[in-house]
Amino acid sequence: MMPADLKLIEAVILACLEKNPIDFRKVDDSEVRKIQAAIKRATTEKGAAFRYPVTRKHFLCGCLDFTDRLSEEHLIVGYGHRYGNTTDIERVHHVAGEQRRVAVPDYVRTEIRRHHFRRSDAEVIVFHNHPRTGQEPEWFYTLKSLLQDLPIASNDDRRELQYHAFNAVGLSRQLLGQGQVLFYLGESGFVKAFELPPLLPFLEQLNRMNQH
Repeated sequence: MMPADLKLIEAVILACLEKNPIDFRKVDDSEVRKIQAAIKRATTEKGAAFRYPVTRKHFLCGCLDFTDRLSEEHLIVGYGHRYGNTTDIERVHHVAGEQRRVAVPDYVRTEIRRHHFRRSDAEVIVFHNHPRTGQEPEWFYTLKSLLQDLPIASNDDRRELQYHAFNAVGLSRQLLGQGQVLFYLGESGFVKAFELPPLLPFLEQLNRMNQH
């Protein structure tokens, strides 16, 4: 079996395990515009603060509207606290990348970890967009048609999630239903949470051990 075929099978399995895309039909447009304005201001290490907390759904809608027609990748990170079934987001960082990639600056990695470890209800929302260039490999478009054009997380996306989720604090917060680092992908007009099956890192480690 070719590597591209394995990549296709893996992506289909992982995508099928994830939740449906977010429904933005009942968002407040004026709230979304305020979030977009904050994202524009948030490109420094200090980032930008909202005048009052915004909900996770409105924040993600603002991220999608801000990036939907851009040709380069962007990383938008919201910092807040878990509140019932949502997150009250208070601050934001925005990192602009290139057409095919966006690097995570050290100051963003540090702030994600610092904020998440600070309190048990502290939550971080990470949004990453995938602009389509029309130059992706053929298997990618086969996969897109199988998944009805829904977002597909890359291996780099999932490795970043693994970095933040599979440590003592991240694992305990997941088990106790406390604040987490949540990852969302914006692509083709949709926003979808992407996840990492709990066994995957251990299977990867086992595979590395078997190769030695």
